Amino acid sequence: MVFNNLVGLYALIALVPFILIYLIKPKSFERVIPSLMFIMQEKRKFKKASFLQKLISNLLFFMQLLIILFLAFSVAAPFLEIPHKVLVRNNIIVLDASASMNTQDGITTRFAKAANQAKDHLGMRNTIILAESSPVIILEDGRSGEALDMLNKLTPKATGTNLGDAVLLANDLLDGKKGVVTVLSDFIITGGSDLLMAKRSLTSKGNTVNFVDVKNGAENIGIVGMVVDKDETTVEIKNYKDEGVKVKAVLTQNNKKLSQKSLELLPNSKEKIIFETLSGISKITLDVNDDLTIDNVAYISSPEKMAVDVLLITNNVDGNKIKAALNALGVDLEIREPPTVNAYNIDHDIVFVNDINNDLFVPTDFVDIRKYVEKGGILVITAQDNLDVLPIADLLPLDIGGIADKATSVCSDIVGIIFPRDPFSDDPCFTSASNYIMGTAKNNTITLASSQLDSSPMLTQMKKDNGQVIYYGLMDKYSSFYSDTFYPLFWNNMINYLMKTEDINDYNHKGGRMLVIKEQEVETPFAKVTTNKLFLDEAGIYKFDKREVAVNLLNEKESDINAENIELEDEIGKFSVEKVKDVEDLDLEVPLLIAALVLLIIEFIYIKFRGDL
Repeated sequence: MVFNNLVGLYALIALVPFILIYLIKPKSFERVIPSLMFIMQEKRKFKKASFLQKLISNLLFFMQLLIILFLAFSVAAPFLEIPHKVLVRNNIIVLDASASMNTQDGITTRFAKAANQAKDHLGMRNTIILAESSPVIILEDGRSGEALDMLNKLTPKATGTNLGDAVLLANDLLDGKKGVVTVLSDFIITGGSDLLMAKRSLTSKGNTVNFVDVKNGAENIGIVGMVVDKDETTVEIKNYKDEGVKVKAVLTQNNKKLSQKSLELLPNSKEKIIFETLSGISKITLDVNDDLTIDNVAYISSPEKMAVDVLLITNNVDGNKIKAALNALGVDLEIREPPTVNAYNIDHDIVFVNDINNDLFVPTDFVDIRKYVEKGGILVITAQDNLDVLPIADLLPLDIGGIADKATSVCSDIVGIIFPRDPFSDDPCFTSASNYIMGTAKNNTITLASSQLDSSPMLTQMKKDNGQVIYYGLMDKYSSFYSDTFYPLFWNNMINYLMKTEDINDYNHKGGRMLVIKEQEVETPFAKVTTNKLFLDEAGIYKFDKREVAVNLLNEKESDINAENIELEDEIGKFSVEKVKDVEDLDLEVPLLIAALVLLIIEFIYIKFRGDL
């Protein structure tokens, strides 16, 4: 026991007069007893009871002695030093649950090792934070038994590591109260706030922060990148070893091996391989033996490929650039050359009118094309010199103002499916034209691209009854856009946009993303949950919104399970040396005052029972 106020021990002087009072014997007196025989009979009884009477008398002495001692010691403000894990009320465990914690460590894993060590750092009340790509609170202010149960159930996830934000969250949860924060990790940090700054923020407020490093030596070869499109999937594989290796990659679907490719990887190098993208769910597996298995498998989800029927009406069949692009996209393409259009027999998904001879076009075909649009068809009209005299000019989503015989850049106005964010958010202009049709967009139209010179619409969409009409304003003889590598992609994006085809990228995600969805039951790789905010932290297949979504790690830094951060490791070593004492001061002043009060009440009850009051 230690005292904060040694001067208070002078209160023990009160024991001197107290003991003196008890030492002074009361003055004796004589009393006449009428019956000597009665005294002789009771003499033996008094002797037997004398010991008990003295004890009872001494009991009052001891109670009063204890009261004085308690009061005196309380003035001296005593306290005891108790280990944190016995007394701490604000105990926070930050447990790294990222993918690298799946690394094998002998017969166990880094995560199992960390979770087991976390049990030695529990207090009276405990909060557990999982450090994934975003911190997740899984237990707040729970008892040690609850924390133990939770630690026994936890598993690592398929995400990166964000320790800095997890420690800052611990700081917010403490909210000015003193506490102990224990971080258990392999300290392979792939994102988030600076861990060292977060640690210093906590310790500056008088909190204890302990770092427990569970990293071990390990080897890994993993899939660190993947690009999925509707036709092929490109997989990037990295060898983290200091020696070259041979790797087999196997494509399977429904547990059937469909393709296999081999490659040699130099030390610490990356290579790419390409597989066909299969409809539905498939996966690529690396036939390797290493210490991290989560990045040896990549899941792929592709919606069923939908056949698109396209009709191209043109008098320029040979050398037609749009025809070449559509053929490259693999659509079901039919070409009709005026005057043989037979527009009454159009049931195609999309109809293109491109470079036609007005003199050869049968007027009734224009009427039937208009009916096709009104019934819900999609019509794409491309620019040509005599566009304003065509019978279907009234269907155009712009008012023609003439021909501009001057050059202009053509730029996207809306970043989205047709013009993806990369690269059009930074550089919206994608081609140029030496001659173009000037005009203004009609009401209730959407301009997707325009000329930089005068904002004339170059790609415009308009709803017409139940269908829609799209105007494409680039003419091949006045623009070289058809020779651009983006040209076939543009028409692919356009068809997907018009047909509302789902983006295959929405079916394949990296681990650690948060999706906001309509509240529903979601089947994750390991459980079923009902939510409207879906955290993709498991590798595998998720089922929601009547579709299947593949989630993979695909994190080059996280797969580097032997990564070294010299600065961080030096700081961790320093923290171990300067670690705050792992004890808590338990003040005894108030408990002693309460004990004295209780004894005082007992003394009054005893005196009353004895008959002195």
